[in-house]
Amino acid sequence: MHATAQLMETRTGPQAELVFSPAPDGRTFISHQRVGYPFHITRPFYLDRAPADLLTLYLQSVSGGIYRGERLEISLEAETGALAQVTTQSATIVHRMKDGAEARQDMTIRAAEGALLEYLPDPLILYPDARFETTLRVIVAPGSSVIIQDAFTQHDSEGAGGRFERLVSDTRIERPDGTLIAFDRFDIGGDFSEAHLDEAGGATYPSHGTVMALHDGCPAEELATVLREALDGCPGVYAGASVLPGDCGAWGRILAEDGHALRTALKAGWRSLRTKITGAEPAVRPK
Repeated sequence: MHATAQLMETRTGPQAELVFSPAPDGRTFISHQRVGYPFHITRPFYLDRAPADLLTLYLQSVSGGIYRGERLEISLEAETGALAQVTTQSATIVHRMKDGAEARQDMTIRAAEGALLEYLPDPLILYPDARFETTLRVIVAPGSSVIIQDAFTQHDSEGAGGRFERLVSDTRIERPDGTLIAFDRFDIGGDFSEAHLDEAGGATYPSHGTVMALHDGCPAEELATVLREALDGCPGVYAGASVLPGDCGAWGRILAEDGHALRTALKAGWRSLRTKITGAEPAVRPK
């Protein structure tokens, strides 16, 4: 068994647990942190002129990717009035997994009334024979806003035509009382991840992404419209956007020709949603 997997079996609680709160002057800070291997966090950054109190944090991995047998858990919480963005330093490799082994990541996001919390990780890069299951539970209070994205592509470093074995992703959106408002699930293998669209001239789209905004401060169709317009302007993608159940927000699904086109579309989608929700364009990020 991989040494990292042994470590995961002995842990108690999430490897990364972060709570964001507003200080008396309004600036968001990390009021609670518990971060252990394989995660590490940078110092907080305040990159935006508006909202100037929004904290940006990079959640990094020091392990070189995700390995067979790992069980990862992340918890992010924004308390009332907190404004925070959590992103990653780069794409995350999901390595080869032999003998039917798999890895898993479970994540919980909580946003209280008046909070804005963004979780914007870079895409997963799935290596041949990788098996990965991920769950995301988003608990969103009325009057809060959450923007999330997830994405993946695959890569065969040996050029032998290898594919990842399986990727399972569950996203559950609920209210603090447990009421389910939206649920999305896909279960996909490498042989089927490269979408071929005849109406698009037979183009192949091996990179996939989702961007979602949960927000009740404006009609959901307005969110869907700005997201759709942003994605329509991105080259090398086949994408669409619509409202979420119960008009709790909007989401878009992206098929891209390559990783560059995927990242461009994800960033454009996020910028359009942030601007609509806050009324201000976000600052250009270092990456």
